[in-house]
Amino acid sequence: MFQLFNFSELNSRVLRFAKYLETFSIDCAVLTSNQDIFYFTGSVQKGTLVIKKEGECVYFVRKNLLRAQVESPQCVKSWDSDGIAAMIKGIWSLPLDVTTVSEYLFYKKKFALEKDPADCSLPLSLTKMIKSDSELELMKKAGIMNQSVMEHAKKVFRQGDRDIDIQAEIEKFAKKELGHQGLFWVRDANMEASMGLVVTGDSALAPTYTDFPIGGIGLSPAVAQGASGEVIKNSFVIDFVGCQYGYCADSTRTFFIGEPAEKIKKTYEELNEFLYNVKQLLVPGKTGEEIYAFALKELEKYSWKANFMGNEQKVKFIGHGIGTEVNQLPVVAEKQKIPLENNMVIALEPKVFLPGYGIIGIENTFVIKDGTPFSITGECDKIQEFII
Repeated sequence: MFQLFNFSELNSRVLRFAKYLETFSIDCAVLTSNQDIFYFTGSVQKGTLVIKKEGECVYFVRKNLLRAQVESPQCVKSWDSDGIAAMIKGIWSLPLDVTTVSEYLFYKKKFALEKDPADCSLPLSLTKMIKSDSELELMKKAGIMNQSVMEHAKKVFRQGDRDIDIQAEIEKFAKKELGHQGLFWVRDANMEASMGLVVTGDSALAPTYTDFPIGGIGLSPAVAQGASGEVIKNSFVIDFVGCQYGYCADSTRTFFIGEPAEKIKKTYEELNEFLYNVKQLLVPGKTGEEIYAFALKELEKYSWKANFMGNEQKVKFIGHGIGTEVNQLPVVAEKQKIPLENNMVIALEPKVFLPGYGIIGIENTFVIKDGTPFSITGECDKIQEFII
């Protein structure tokens, strides 16, 4: 047990969130999800975190109090109904994107609150968009983890391997050798995710319920995504989320078994060209919808435009924010009007779905720093580096 963040770091997040609460005319926020508690306290012990618009922040812990007190420099107290009630005044709120109905009913009944809660999920998302230097350093470590995993995949592949064999190898390597924490947060209900997807061939093209571009058949209807057990023939794709100390980096690489056909090679090179051109717009002042509109125009150059980001079931974005959660603001998609700023982090993930072949996909996580985007997950523009 140790403290990952000091009080100054965590308090700056609290104060930024408090300003958003005031902007949205909310007096206090009641937070119970692990990812929100961790973001503001540096701990994930079970409890209730109350933050007021004046900047007061108290972490009421049910289990385990001692551990929370060691891990967090915030004000940590034993779970106390009277103490919580004293802080929930005026217009109270819950993050309704992740709060269950049972939690909502519990707090409303427990504290005899007459009004329904406001929704503080947008103020939370806006707060998390801008990363501190401490957060960026942790994300860079996650990005290095991604690069190491991709290099390892090239070394362990053997003819006759299945997609699930490669997935097992990289997960073992990431956890045992690199310190991957094994889990990461996705901000959504009913959205499970492993640390990486490995898919190959036509089974990679199968659409499914997730909001990710890559679905995949999966090993059973109970886990309807990712590797299916198909033997790798021409190529395979790894979409991996490196995660350490709570912070993520996301990247995708396509690995070719022997020299690819000219059409495939051309598609890969054009996809990297597309990524490069779109990346240039990740600068302060641009919005997600502006970048997305530019990307759609760029697509018109390419013969594979009809197979971009899916076939019969396409996703409607090409990039997403990332941090403690793998799906944060800003999003590169239509109707996304938030101007980009320095210290935002965005993963761009163009992918082409080719019937009869599989997926050709790439992705890098970019930090916007000093007005310029740079990748923390390495580069993928040289196809020879991905031929096994």
